[in-house]
Amino acid sequence: MKPLQKLAVWLIAALLFQSAIYLYFDRVLFSPATAFEVKNVTGESLVVDSNTFFSRDKKFMAIVKEDMVELYETAGKKLIRSIPMTNQKVSYFKWLEDRNLALLAVYGDTAKGDSAKVVLSQLNPLMPDHNLSTVIDKLPPGSKMTDVAYSPATNVIYMQVLVAKNPDQYRVYRTDANQDITRIPLQTTRIGKIGVLYDQDSLIYDNTADDIVYVRNGDGSWRIISSYDGKYRLIGVDGKNNIFVAKVNKQGLAEAVYKGRLRVGFELDRTLAAPTEVRELTMESSKPPQEANDKNKTGSGKR
Repeated sequence: MKPLQKLAVWLIAALLFQSAIYLYFDRVLFSPATAFEVKNVTGESLVVDSNTFFSRDKKFMAIVKEDMVELYETAGKKLIRSIPMTNQKVSYFKWLEDRNLALLAVYGDTAKGDSAKVVLSQLNPLMPDHNLSTVIDKLPPGSKMTDVAYSPATNVIYMQVLVAKNPDQYRVYRTDANQDITRIPLQTTRIGKIGVLYDQDSLIYDNTADDIVYVRNGDGSWRIISSYDGKYRLIGVDGKNNIFVAKVNKQGLAEAVYKGRLRVGFELDRTLAAPTEVRELTMESSKPPQEANDKNKTGSGKR
């Protein structure tokens, strides 16, 4: 066999070996321990049956059940922590995108006329004795936390709490490194999604009744940031302070995605192939197909 032929054979063998390793990690080592289905829709709680979530680097895995939340080391699927859901239900779970820390929100069943409370816990899988919990009480019966916006650089957390249905109405609370909890007055109780800038105490949210996107700053000032030429809903805010909004039609369906920044404005990012429910749009789905696929290959913690 000629030297060039030998080199080609070795290269092909190396590529096949790498592909086999990738498939093992993707399909075996990192595969969920149980079947799961994640439903995290605006206005609805996270439907908990057997839902599996990976941390940002897939080093840790969480399985959310009706009666238990289990944290594992993904390598070897070693159980490192169990959190029983005694008289509680999970309404929100997410791994942070910049560190191996999870946010878990729970609520309890309350009788008609009794006040409710919700609890948001920050779970460190390697430091079970150093959890931080935020309790919001004296809420209307049936209240539950449905979304959380966390600014890693400022340690500010905004919590969206569903307090009434038909139509859905929300309150937003804020806590910081000092664990001071305050209710944030907003222009509406009809809120779709919330987001926060990475390094600024600026809350981004939308009004689902009028299809307007706002910013509220830490000093209490606020303004409309969506364009006046149409109706818009918030999709999300990324780690670089880019804000993604959807332009919606008369039926409330998203037709295009716009990307922008505060004090800069928005520009068209992409036109959707077909009108889409805003609640189906995520930070991943709003990316062009190739960019989204490339990120998925890195093992994003979102499931």
